[in-house]
Amino acid sequence: MFAADKSTAATQLRWALAITVGAFVFCVTVAMKAQVLATQDLYLHISIGRWILANRLIPDHDIFSASMSGAPWVAHEWLASVGLALLYDHLGWGGVLGAAALMLAVAIGALTLETAPRWGPIGALCAAGLAWGLCINHLLARPHLASLPLVVIWIAAHVRARRDNAVPPFYLVPLMTLWANLHGSFMFGLVFTALFAAEAVFESETIYRACAAGLRWSVFLGASVLAAIVTPYGLTGLLFPIRLMTMGAALDTVHEWQASSLSNNAPLILWCLLLLFLTLWHGVRLPLCRLIMFMLLLYMAFAHTRYSELLGLTTPLLLLDAVADILPRSAPAVALHWGAFGRPAVRLSAVCAALFAASIAVFVGCRDVVRGPDRFTPTAALAAVEAHGSNGPVLNAYNFGGYLIFRGYAPFVDGRVDMYGNAFISRYSALDQLTELLKQYHIAWTIFEPSNPRTVVMDNLSGWSRLYADDTAVVHLRDGSAPR
Repeated sequence: MFAADKSTAATQLRWALAITVGAFVFCVTVAMKAQVLATQDLYLHISIGRWILANRLIPDHDIFSASMSGAPWVAHEWLASVGLALLYDHLGWGGVLGAAALMLAVAIGALTLETAPRWGPIGALCAAGLAWGLCINHLLARPHLASLPLVVIWIAAHVRARRDNAVPPFYLVPLMTLWANLHGSFMFGLVFTALFAAEAVFESETIYRACAAGLRWSVFLGASVLAAIVTPYGLTGLLFPIRLMTMGAALDTVHEWQASSLSNNAPLILWCLLLLFLTLWHGVRLPLCRLIMFMLLLYMAFAHTRYSELLGLTTPLLLLDAVADILPRSAPAVALHWGAFGRPAVRLSAVCAALFAASIAVFVGCRDVVRGPDRFTPTAALAAVEAHGSNGPVLNAYNFGGYLIFRGYAPFVDGRVDMYGNAFISRYSALDQLTELLKQYHIAWTIFEPSNPRTVVMDNLSGWSRLYADDTAVVHLRDGSAPR
């Protein structure tokens, strides 16, 4: 009876800490609304979701672009797009902001819940803080946020399965179907299932046990792969993340796909320095297979800035047992105990205060939210175009594509680099191709950022003149183009 009571108390402590941390993350994320909502893809996803809801179909070809109309297209994040459209149409930008904050809060809270039993409250808070720090750089209201709780749940279940010399529970299999319809990062889950399966085989003591482990993990991996195919695109959807990763030239033009450096991803550098300090000071050692997983995560984060959050959320789980082994001899005793938080009254007060703060964030921070002005929303410039009555095809900056679709215009290019392809994006990005594009596509007006080098070319191009300019966008019209 005493053991059961002790276990119940420990569970309550973990959940209380996780809820408190999650509520804090929620409040901070809501307060960062200017950054969270500042993405052109959010406009695109809302438009996709609206189209799906209106037509009761999942598109398999382009329905928005003027330059690639009818081209094959995999709307692999269709379910997240529907969710964003429903949130925006019923709750406005505040609903989108609240959902984004909730997804990150659940992910960080779940990480806290998983690390607290092995690392104690201080260790769990450190893991949560460092993970949150690596999420900041890519903290945008986009479908990837919906996948972050799934990342933590998936990897945590695999770590527990390896600790118990078992396979992950099969209730994760339908979770993979949900993941595959939300975001392309489902491939991350499948790859790490294969890596954990390899670890189970490699660390088996006998050939017989290795074969048995390989068979059990193969069944789970096979079921997960089949679950990932249950999307509107079937096998094409399963292979989509692989095809996207091979689009080097097109991805190089997108900030989040660029390599990490001190200038564009300082939190990652700081995180690595702290990890190096911990390793050299306390002598953390990982088994070979787990070390390979960690090195793969580290490579992904440095190769593309968008993978930093995967490193931050997954690494504490991979290091969970190795760090727990050194804590009793290296950490102060207070770090491993709950102190005043262990008292029911203190714990309950902390949870109530955290939930109250989150409620205030919802009713204050998520009400009457107005997006912008931001660099993806050329509202005034488009108003000038509409006031003039300009008609005809547009050549737009990459960052304005989503907003044009949101406003009912067919853009020349938008955030779907996978659909446009390497050749198209490379030609669009080449400044010396600007005049040829204007002629070939019979462009009637252009809209670029003031700092865009194309703006300078348009200012000096014969047959074109400025219609409007502000700090966000510059509009040029072809001379003699007739208003509607």
